[in-house]
Amino acid sequence: MTREARQEALERHGLVESGDGFTVTLKGFQKAAERARGLRAQGNQEAALMLALEPSDPVRWEYARCLQIDTFSTEAYESGF
Repeated sequence: MTREARQEALERHGLVESGDGFTVTLKGFQKAAERARGLRAQGNQEAALMLALEPSDPVRWEYARCLQIDTFSTEAYESGF
């Protein structure tokens, strides 16, 4: 994965990278909510609990950030970056 491809993947997953780590964007939050709904449908209790929280809850945002970091990391690993 080239640096350009890495940046595109970050944007695709709704993440911004800084010296402190990753921050999830609104786009990333929305994508994470979609993923969490799929996980909830598969019986994932953690996803169900997180979706029950208000969208403004910082814990829900942190869960979304973790979901998006996971999907980005998987893509980066599979590409050999």
